[in-house]
Amino acid sequence: MALVWIVTTGNSDVAMASAKDWKDLKTKKNLPLIYNKLPISELSNNKKQEKLFFLPARALGNLYGDVLDDEKYSKTLRFALLQGFVDKLKDKNKKPDRIIILLTDQAAIFGVSDRNSIDSPYWKDTCTLEPILERYLRQEFNSAKIEFAILQPKAGENGLDDWDSTLKLVQNEFVKWNISKGDRVIVSHQAGTPAISSAVQLTSLIRFGKKVDFLVSNELNLVDGTKFLKGSSYFDTLQIKKLEDLLARDDYAGVASVVKSMELEDSDNKTRLEHLLELAKLWNAAKFDEFATKMGGDATRRSQEWWWKGYEMAYLAIARMKNGDPTEALFHSVRAIEGLICEWAIHKENRSDLYGQSLYDLFKLKRGDCNDLPIKVVWSNLAFVRNDLFHTLRGITSEEVWNAWDESSKNGWENRMFICLNFVTEQARTQEFKSLKSASLMARVHEELVKEIGAIAK
Repeated sequence: MALVWIVTTGNSDVAMASAKDWKDLKTKKNLPLIYNKLPISELSNNKKQEKLFFLPARALGNLYGDVLDDEKYSKTLRFALLQGFVDKLKDKNKKPDRIIILLTDQAAIFGVSDRNSIDSPYWKDTCTLEPILERYLRQEFNSAKIEFAILQPKAGENGLDDWDSTLKLVQNEFVKWNISKGDRVIVSHQAGTPAISSAVQLTSLIRFGKKVDFLVSNELNLVDGTKFLKGSSYFDTLQIKKLEDLLARDDYAGVASVVKSMELEDSDNKTRLEHLLELAKLWNAAKFDEFATKMGGDATRRSQEWWWKGYEMAYLAIARMKNGDPTEALFHSVRAIEGLICEWAIHKENRSDLYGQSLYDLFKLKRGDCNDLPIKVVWSNLAFVRNDLFHTLRGITSEEVWNAWDESSKNGWENRMFICLNFVTEQARTQEFKSLKSASLMARVHEELVKEIGAIAK
C-alpha cells in the first residue's frame, strides 16, 4: 500500500528571494523583449522576515530551469506554499511514496499575439517549473517516485478557466495514474485556476471517496493554517447532494447505491433508512403486497382493497417517467388502468380472465355510457397506441406517452390517468384522494426518506 500525494501548481508556487537574479539572468540569456515588460511583484514573507519576488510562472521556469546546478541562483528560490505542505507531511510522518505534480500548458490555444501580451494566461502556465519542482521535492523526499502530468488543452479547445473542459482533462489524467484501490491518497488542490482546483477535488472524491485526505493551507497563515482535512466530510457532503438529486427524480435504486457507498455507522437513523430503502426496492419491482406487509400499520389494511394496486401502479408509472424511462412509464400506466378494470370485473361482476376489448365492453355495459367521459381514452386511443408502440423495436418518447393518454403535457397525462382510475373506483373507495401522490403509499415512504437523508446531512 503506497501513500500518494497529488499536488496542483499555480502561478505563485515558486518565488525568488532576490530581485537581482531576475536582472542577471535576463541579461545572460538574451531573452525576448517581452521579458522586460513582465510584471514582478513583491511580498513580505513573515515567517522568515524576507521579501519574496514573483514572476509569471512560465517566465520564472524559463529563467531558472537550466541554471539549477549553480548554487548562486538555486539557493534564492522559495516555495512558501509547498514548504508548508512538506513540513506538515513530515510532522505527521506521512512521507509519500509517489508524488504526482499537475502542471499546466496552454501554448496550443494561444497564438503569437497572446504570447506577446503580459496579461495572457499563457504566462501563468507552470509547465516550465518541472525541473525546479523536481529538484526541490527530491531534496525533501529522496525516496519518493516523482511524476509530472500536464493539463494541456488542444488547439481550438477552451482554456483552463473553463469548468467543463478542465474537468474532462483532469479526469483523463487521473485514469492514467493507475492509483491502486489500496493506496492512501493525499491531495493538495488549492493552486491553479478555480476550475482546476474544483476538478481535482471533485475527481478525487469520486474516485477515492472517504479514503482521500486533503492537505490545505491558509495563504495568510502558512504556519498555523496548513492542515489535513478528512475526505469523508467532503465526500459525505457530495453524496448528500447526489442523494437529494436522486430522490427528486424518484431513483430509489440510485439512492440505495449511494447510501451503501457512504458506509454509515450503525445508528437508529441508518436502521430506519435501510428499512425505507427495502420498501422502496419492493415497490420499484411492483411487489406491492410484500411492500405493504413490510410497511405495516394501515398499509396492510389498505392493501386489502381491490383498487389499491391500480393507484400504486400509476404512481410507479410517474416515477419511471421521472427516472427518464418513458417506455416503462407507458407500460405501467397501461397496466394501472387495464389491471384496475380487471380487478373491478373480478370483485364487482364476478368475472375473470377478461382482457382487451371484451373487458372494455363489459365495463361500458355495466357502468353506462362512458363515451363522453375521460375514461373513453382507454379503449379509443390508449389500447391502440399501446399495441403499436409495443410492437416496434425502438424506444418511446415522453411525448408519445402523453399522446397515448390524449394529453399534451406531463401534468396532463398524470391528471388524465388519475381521473380514469377514480372513475373505475368511485363506487368502492371509502376515502377521497386529491392526486395520485396522495393515493400512493410509496409517497409516504418517499417523505420519510427525505427526512432521514436530511438527518444524515446535519
